[in-house]
Amino acid sequence: MHVVVVASQKGGAGKTSLIRSLAVATHQAGHATALLDTDPQGSLTSWWNRRQDQEPALVRIELADFAAGVERLASAGIEFLFVDTPPSVRPELRTLLGHASIAVVPVRPSPDDLDAVGDTLALIEDAGCPFLFVLTQAKPRTRLQLQAVMALAKHGKLAPTVIHDRTDFPTAAITGRAVTEIEPETIAAREVKDVLDYVLTQLRKGSGKAQAE
Repeated sequence: MHVVVVASQKGGAGKTSLIRSLAVATHQAGHATALLDTDPQGSLTSWWNRRQDQEPALVRIELADFAAGVERLASAGIEFLFVDTPPSVRPELRTLLGHASIAVVPVRPSPDDLDAVGDTLALIEDAGCPFLFVLTQAKPRTRLQLQAVMALAKHGKLAPTVIHDRTDFPTAAITGRAVTEIEPETIAAREVKDVLDYVLTQLRKGSGKAQAE
């Protein structure tokens, strides 16, 4: 089972929006998918409670017994577990990163967000966890977006598709849905699918490397 931890020490980076979008798209692609909300704000849980569809499943795992919880989910047939995390440095985040197959780091194209990336990367690298950046909530064709792409590419892998700031995301969230569920062929939905394809490609590469070793 793949554990995908979405982490950002900067609030407002679109972390919860990204994780629910990726999880729904993974479920739609035919994979058994689950969600775990470890953020005390509970935004992911609130969104899930507004859903009519009970998939992807929202699960509970005691972080003190996280490894055993992951094993139980894997035994139940879950292929992907997407984990939302709090926007702060907490001991629980170190535990989650230590068990992650990959960490996805959403970053807005702003100087403040780029400055805050270092704290998140320090935690990820300390855990020895593979990671990638996703540029989120970007305005199309701006100099800030280009500068952010160049800056992030120096620190690690960056998803080639940018998630732009579109009203489709909050509109879908009102009813507990994701953009790929409302209009699968919109630009917003395509961006999510493209980012998911990149995440899955990196997971496959990581699995192949682990098997070779």
